[in-house]
Amino acid sequence: MRKNLLDLKEEYWRPPVYSRSPNVISRIKILIYFLLDLQTSTISRDLAALLPKVKGDVLDVGCGIQPFRGMFSAEARYQGIDTANAKPHFGYEAPDTIYYSGSTWPVKNQSVDFILCTETLEHVDDPQTFLKQAARVLRPAGKMVATIPFSVRWHFIPYDYWRYTPSGLDALLTKAGFTRIKVYARGNQLTVACYKVMAFFFTLLAPMSPHFIVKNFSRFLGILCLPFLAFAVLLGNLSALKDGSVDCLGYTVIAEKPSAKARKKKKA
Repeated sequence: MRKNLLDLKEEYWRPPVYSRSPNVISRIKILIYFLLDLQTSTISRDLAALLPKVKGDVLDVGCGIQPFRGMFSAEARYQGIDTANAKPHFGYEAPDTIYYSGSTWPVKNQSVDFILCTETLEHVDDPQTFLKQAARVLRPAGKMVATIPFSVRWHFIPYDYWRYTPSGLDALLTKAGFTRIKVYARGNQLTVACYKVMAFFFTLLAPMSPHFIVKNFSRFLGILCLPFLAFAVLLGNLSALKDGSVDCLGYTVIAEKPSAKARKKKKA
């Protein structure tokens, strides 16, 4: 019989977790991470076109180390919140984040103009309640931008629960009370292929095996493959510049809470 995956309590390989720090070395590490992680680089590209235009009260839900905070303009009042399990489950912690337990966000009703939620929904065991919380705290006509992975490995085991399709996202958001929902693909078949190749090479270069011979032989193979890794990085980043397709890395979703006028019109 094959191995029962439910017996896994952690990943055999996990990318390094970087802290948000003002020092130069930390910034260089994060820049390299953005380049080598196609998920992150495509998210960054989409958000760079959206976040600088945001004004008012901003809530970054599941903010981690707040990697996209710097994209907001001075006209945005930023607050990050995250689960109290962020550090023990995911290794993330930021000093100016509000941490909470349970399913209710520590945010007042209709007190936020914009919600950012990056790579979080797949880690939420009750997504419908989570999205209803988003609708609760948003002001009428407020917007939410979320990113969700699709062609990505099972990660942060066992706290990774879902992979969504555009129709599934539309159904969840509609039930939560959102409207004007738009789902954009990040990357295409070629981007996904490069992403998978890169992930394989990274596991060679940073093996988790406890065996000395296996670990060092793996690193040796990884070093031999560095030219192929470099080519995959270049091709993956270039391919992601094209419009996305149904086979993609993930989705960038934009949704809006109905305005008071729209709700009155619907009731009428």
